[in-house]
Amino acid sequence: MTNSAARFPSHAADATDSARGVSRAVSAIDEQAFVEASEKLARALDHAAAGRTHSDIAEARLRLRELAVKLRDAGYWRTDKHGLRATVSLLWQADRYVSELALKQDQAGGGSTPRT
Repeated sequence: MTNSAARFPSHAADATDSARGVSRAVSAIDEQAFVEASEKLARALDHAAAGRTHSDIAEARLRLRELAVKLRDAGYWRTDKHGLRATVSLLWQADRYVSELALKQDQAGGGSTPRT
């Protein structure tokens, strides 16, 4: 189901935004968390395609989105367009899956909608 996986920006984590002189460092812990969140969401989407759990996708999607915002705020996406596209693609797949699941549940007339 997933063709792309988000990736952490490849340039140095201690780079400085030369236009503003602001450090845009992201810790190694944040980097590892981003990579793990990307992999977890990709796995959750693959498992969902195989008919497995749905709550993992909602949880993994929220975590990856939170970390992607942290990277955006640190200024990374300005120089790493491939990483941005891969992350957006992965999040889009998850959003689409959750929306389709909610629609199916509404049509079936049952249950609560997944967390968004």
